[in-house]
Amino acid sequence: MNRSLGIFTLCVALSASVNAQESADMVQTSGTAELKRASEAMIAQVSQSISIRLPTTVKKGEIISIQYEGKGNSVADSFMVTGITIKDGTCAIENKRHTTAGSALSDMIYAQPCKKLK
Repeated sequence: MNRSLGIFTLCVALSASVNAQESADMVQTSGTAELKRASEAMIAQVSQSISIRLPTTVKKGEIISIQYEGKGNSVADSFMVTGITIKDGTCAIENKRHTTAGSALSDMIYAQPCKKLK
């Protein structure tokens, strides 16, 4: 019985580590991604997903330039990278900020394929 429980525990631990998110300080992207906004702090509507172009190398702590099409025009914007996580070859690049009311909002960029650098 103890052996079966030990094998089960090992299998659960291994599967959890395979599917876990990994944090990163710097990643390489294909240069395209999807932007999902948590707020109207940037130009688009709440929870809208926008196809964007971004740099092929993204580093935590930097302000990156992003571009997308908005109302028939090309829009250039900036995005402060406050965190990066990777899971299954997809990066979640986060811009987290606090509102005057004290709550936190996060706009996210999802890039695939993506890999950790360093």
